[in-house]
Amino acid sequence: MAVSRLIRVPSKQALTDFVLACRERASPESLGLPQARRRRTRGLRREEVAALAGVGLTWYTWFEQGRDIAVSDDFLNRLARGLRLDRAEREHLFALAGRAASSGDTADAELPQPLARLIQAFDQAAYVMNIAWDVVSYNEAAATLFKDFNDPRPNMLRIVFFSDAYKSKIKDWHHAARLVLLKARHDYLTKGKSPVLRSILDEILEASPQAAQWWEDPEIARIGDGDIAFCDADGNCLSYRLSMLVSEDTPGFRVIFYDAFGR
Repeated sequence: MAVSRLIRVPSKQALTDFVLACRERASPESLGLPQARRRRTRGLRREEVAALAGVGLTWYTWFEQGRDIAVSDDFLNRLARGLRLDRAEREHLFALAGRAASSGDTADAELPQPLARLIQAFDQAAYVMNIAWDVVSYNEAAATLFKDFNDPRPNMLRIVFFSDAYKSKIKDWHHAARLVLLKARHDYLTKGKSPVLRSILDEILEASPQAAQWWEDPEIARIGDGDIAFCDADGNCLSYRLSMLVSEDTPGFRVIFYDAFGR
């Protein structure tokens, strides 16, 4: 059996690299720490992070070095607060530490009909996406914006990376595709590691050397609101604001809708 290409580096090394990067980028001054005359390391020292997280230096050092120790959610939360991690980075930290909360694989779950009816009420393009990024329902405006929605079992990841129609109309495909991949990576790592999503990501990483490079990017991005622009054959571009709604009862389904706001 082939080893999944999603396992880019050993999990402990990935955790070490991430925590070290967060420590090195932190500003002592912004955290209220006294400015030292001379620092041999960028960012925070290990003892400073340990103090901010309320743990001993030895324990924190073992954790950063990737030693085989058990850590609690409380420790990870205190570390995230000490390093001033945002929501996406906090989720990524938990995932790398093996303590990500699973939301379950909804790739084959039945779409709640209220969500399907909701998007039909929108004048703007709207669709419903599951945890595997399958488009399970969409309205007429979305079908006009995304021609690939008319294909059997459309999937947004496959559309972004394999659809010539999508690539021909997106204003900056490299920028958009990179963000989509980082968001999908975050989804996979923090939402239960869906095997269906993993197989799609493996397919993309196998087919695209550029995507394989993006996968190694230290930037953390989570799925959510954003901006995107589509252009017609004459080069006239229209920008859209993407907004996402998540049902509290069925968090594996996301409603995405597009508001046009400028050329």
